Amino acid sequence: MKKVVAGIDIGGTNISIAVAETGGEVVSKRQLPTQSSLGPFSAFDKMSEAIEKMLAEEPFDLEAVGVGSPSPIDVRKGLIMSPSNLLEWAEFPIVDLLNDRFGVPVKLENDANAAAVGEYIYGAGRGYRNIFYLTVSTGIGGGIIIDGNLYHGISTAAGEIGHTIIQPDGIRCNCGSRGCLETICAGVHIARRARERLENGEASILSGMVSDIDSITARTVVDAVQQGDPLATAIWDETCHFLAIGIANVITLVAPEIVIVGGGVAAAGDLLFVQLRKRVPHFVSMVPADKINIVPARLGTESGLYGAVAIARELISPNSRSIYAT
Repeated sequence: MKKVVAGIDIGGTNISIAVAETGGEVVSKRQLPTQSSLGPFSAFDKMSEAIEKMLAEEPFDLEAVGVGSPSPIDVRKGLIMSPSNLLEWAEFPIVDLLNDRFGVPVKLENDANAAAVGEYIYGAGRGYRNIFYLTVSTGIGGGIIIDGNLYHGISTAAGEIGHTIIQPDGIRCNCGSRGCLETICAGVHIARRARERLENGEASILSGMVSDIDSITARTVVDAVQQGDPLATAIWDETCHFLAIGIANVITLVAPEIVIVGGGVAAAGDLLFVQLRKRVPHFVSMVPADKINIVPARLGTESGLYGAVAIARELISPNSRSIYAT
């Protein structure tokens, strides 16, 4: 019977699951809707049933499970603690439940940390020992790997670049602070800023690209930028400006060999990365410009899923690229 591990990436919209051989090769993947309004136990049953069906495809013997979840989480207790997109998941004991269901070791990680691990083991971080990963999507998160080890910090709170203060007099963030990077550069806030300017009477092709301005997304703004719309271009330039400052601050503090950017906003491709590579060096004085290395996530939307697989593998046989300090 072939020994395998499972990785689970929990999101507010979808749950992605992969089964991989213990050597790392992914052999099966599934995606199912989270349907968070139905509560965590419904989602748990669906993800467990999906794993059981995947294990039945061949004579697979499950050895371990890795889980990535939005923050806040309690890694030590294995609890998901009401993330903003999973508000009903209050102190949900995902680790104990999976352990009881499958009888194997289970480890929970912050989703951005899991994505950092995924890129480190399988993606753009291969060959490096010091990386910073950030996801720019609905929210903004980050993960740090130093000398090959995932860095958690106190209360596993390290890497939260989205909640560094960029505009002290800015709007209030969901975390309670004002002017967090997330309140400017996250996808929902790119769209918010566009809607506010339209409501103030500014002209833009954005208003004609959607049925109503409440339907504008970050993707809509990017599409308008590609068509040369001045308002969308101004919003995008401001987004890249502040994101560059945030990344520059991380580079100054951590001096990583590589900065990997993933998430939905990173799908803008050169529209984002050309600006970041141009702007970031202007805000960094302690690291030579030729040592600043900013790249897109190689695994795209699956960085966290592959990270969950790598975390599961760690539970049974840490290898030469172990991401947990011994």
